[in-house]
Amino acid sequence: MAGVAVPPSRRVAGILAALGLLALSGCATYRLDAPRPVSYGVPANAGTAIGNALAPELAAHPGESAFALLQYGALAFLSRAALADLAERSLDVQYYIYEADESGVVLADRLIAAARRGVRVRLLVDDSNLVRSEDRLATLAGQANLEIRVFNPYRNRVRWMRPLEFVTSFGRVQRRMHNKIFAVDGQLAVIGGRNIGDNYFDLHRGVNFSDLELLAAGPVAFAAVASFDDYWNSPWAVPIEAFLKRMPTAAEAEVVAAEIATEAARTDDVRESYAPVLAEMRERALGARFEYWGEAELVADPPDKIDESRRTPSPLLSRVYGLWRSARSEVLVESAYLVPLRAGADLIAERARAGIRVALLTNSLASTDVVPVHAGYAKRRRELLAAGVELYEFQAEARRRPGERRYFRRMSGGASLHSKVMVIDRTLTWVGSFNIDPRSALINTELAVLVKSPALAEATAALVEADIAPDRAWRLSLEPPGKRTGRMIWSGERDGEIVHLRGEPGATHWQRFIAGAMRWIPGLDHFL
Repeated sequence: MAGVAVPPSRRVAGILAALGLLALSGCATYRLDAPRPVSYGVPANAGTAIGNALAPELAAHPGESAFALLQYGALAFLSRAALADLAERSLDVQYYIYEADESGVVLADRLIAAARRGVRVRLLVDDSNLVRSEDRLATLAGQANLEIRVFNPYRNRVRWMRPLEFVTSFGRVQRRMHNKIFAVDGQLAVIGGRNIGDNYFDLHRGVNFSDLELLAAGPVAFAAVASFDDYWNSPWAVPIEAFLKRMPTAAEAEVVAAEIATEAARTDDVRESYAPVLAEMRERALGARFEYWGEAELVADPPDKIDESRRTPSPLLSRVYGLWRSARSEVLVESAYLVPLRAGADLIAERARAGIRVALLTNSLASTDVVPVHAGYAKRRRELLAAGVELYEFQAEARRRPGERRYFRRMSGGASLHSKVMVIDRTLTWVGSFNIDPRSALINTELAVLVKSPALAEATAALVEADIAPDRAWRLSLEPPGKRTGRMIWSGERDGEIVHLRGEPGATHWQRFIAGAMRWIPGLDHFL
């Protein structure tokens, strides 16, 4: 596990355990006859402490859902762990990435603890990043009340043969489940763009992601669980024990659970910060204390979007375009991987020319973790600027958000934008996993929450405005102003002074070369 010193004796034990699991797995592919029992989320009116606390507030706000903003990575992680400890009936956990690092270990320990006290835990993960943790997760399938399924798995389980399957089954393998849900007792749900991994939660000593999520209660949380059920019960979700020749025993699961508990106990930062966050989350959930209420809708792709033969249209893209068209005064957008194709770029530009304030924030070349995506976006910059769009790029050395509390002692070496947020006319707020790019629209499955609440929209807009401030983002302009052929200028703050730069700030020569070369590859945009 990342950041955990493992004694030699434990390393040997780990190697032997891994060899044992390899012997168990044996086959190159997974078993097609593994049982897939259908199951559904617990009823929304289940008599849990969280449900009982929420009932009077939900009755006082008919048809509305409650929300809290989770803008800081450390708080977002600790809140998940605390919510797992508060669960009484069910935990439904769905993620694109689940890393086997410190945050993954600590959260796994809390999920196992919940299963041991009788909570039904369902964990659904995509297969594309299930590398280091597959063996341990498969062994945990022997734990009572804990079920794990893998979405759209590679058929060949031999790692070094995956590139061959990627080539021969490209249409299927490139399609991934990008949804993120953490639902508790069918009553509360964390929805947004964060995966499970240290760099999503301010635990990484290198680059950490800046993101934003919603903690939701009420009808939209019920809808999130229903969406989870659709994916869990789909033919694309394969029980992880199908990767093994036999089902792990309870004793084998207990060995792995004990190892995870030992590793989790070593994470000093998390242990020291956990108690106050648990108290805070308990007070919020059991006291039904939420800052924002409003009508909300969960917009989600169906799981069969993964089936390339169906060509299932994305309800999210059409909803995004509809929101842009409906704007009367302002469109604020944060999108980590912004790649507007022709129709999207034309619509954004038309809105700006119509007098609507359109402000877009995405990653700079220096802050992005996917250089080809930046290449697809950079092709549109001049035309968007010439139309009057406010274009901002996140700084790789961005300062923390104003007022951010410190939960962990360690400091990171850089920052990258990961949020997928929109605010329309300071009335509507959109938060989810959907990037404004062809991959989200055409290839991966996604979800988002749309909330009608001026109070939530104002609070979210304030966070966006802070993110596009000169100490966190570069503002792009053309010189001379408004000329599509003019030189591009990046303006921002360095060492307390406003500077104006030419050329991608902070980017390496290699990043500039790759981005420049990839801009000219025909049709590349559709795979970004």
